[in-house]
Amino acid sequence: MRIGSVLLSLLLLGGCAQARTTTVPAAGERPVAPHPRFGTPRHFDADLLRFRLAGAQRGAPGPRLPAVPPPRRVDCRQHKCVALTFDDGPAEYTGHVLDLLAAHHARATFFILGQMITGETRDFVRRMAAEGHEIGNHSWDHASLPGLSSDALRRELDRTQEAVRKATGVTMRLMRPPYGATNQAVDNETKQTGLAQILWAVDTLDWLNRNPTTIAQRSAAAKPGDIVLMHDIHPTTVQALPHLLDKLDHKGFTYVTVSELLGSTTPGKKYTNR
Repeated sequence: MRIGSVLLSLLLLGGCAQARTTTVPAAGERPVAPHPRFGTPRHFDADLLRFRLAGAQRGAPGPRLPAVPPPRRVDCRQHKCVALTFDDGPAEYTGHVLDLLAAHHARATFFILGQMITGETRDFVRRMAAEGHEIGNHSWDHASLPGLSSDALRRELDRTQEAVRKATGVTMRLMRPPYGATNQAVDNETKQTGLAQILWAVDTLDWLNRNPTTIAQRSAAAKPGDIVLMHDIHPTTVQALPHLLDKLDHKGFTYVTVSELLGSTTPGKKYTNR
C-alpha cells in the first residue's frame, strides 16, 4: 500500500475519533461571518500523532522542521516540475492536505480567502509558511472581481493582503481571481498592488465532480510546467490526494510552488503554466 494511502487512513480515522471543539474569539477579535458559498469554517484540532507523522506539530514547525525552510534552487528546465495549487481555504481539511504534502516532501501554493482566516484556522496558514509552501491572494470573500467598483476591488485584495501579513509576516506576490474571472480593471489593480495573476493549465473540477478517482486521474494528466487547480475545502479532494501524488511520483515529477515554477513574475500579468 502506498504511503499516502496509509497516511490518509490514519488522518481520517483520527479525525472521526476527535471530538469537535469551539474556539472563542480573542478579546477585540470580530467573529467572521459564514462564507456565502462554504459556510463557517469549523475547528480541526488534530491530535499530535497525525502531525508527528508529517514531522510537524499543529500550527508550528515540529522538531524536524526548521522555523524557516531552507531556500531551494529547482531548475524546472532540467526537472519535471508541476505546481499543485489549492483554493478557497484555509478550512477544516487544510491540515489533512498539509500532512499529505509533507509525507511526499511536496511543496504547493495555497490561494486563500481572507475571511477564512479565523482564530480556528490561522495556525494552518502559519503552517503553510513554516513548511515552505507559497501563499497567494484569492480575494476576501470569493467575489467576482470584474463586477466590482475600483474601491471594492481594492478592498478585496488589500484586506486579504493584510490578514495574511498579520498571521504570517508574508507579503503575497501572487493572486488568483475567483472563478478565473479577470479584466482590464483587475489587470490594473493587481499591477498597482504588486500581484501577478495565476490561472491554471489543469482544472481538476473537484468542486463539481466529488469523485476521488476522477480528481486523481485529471491531476495525473499534468505535463511538466503545468499549474494544477484544486480546492482544500472538499473531503473528496483530500481523499484523491494520496493517489494523485502516487501517480505523479511514479512519473518522476518534482512538486514546486508557483514562484519556483515560473521564476520571476510581473505584477498584473496572467500566467497559466511555465
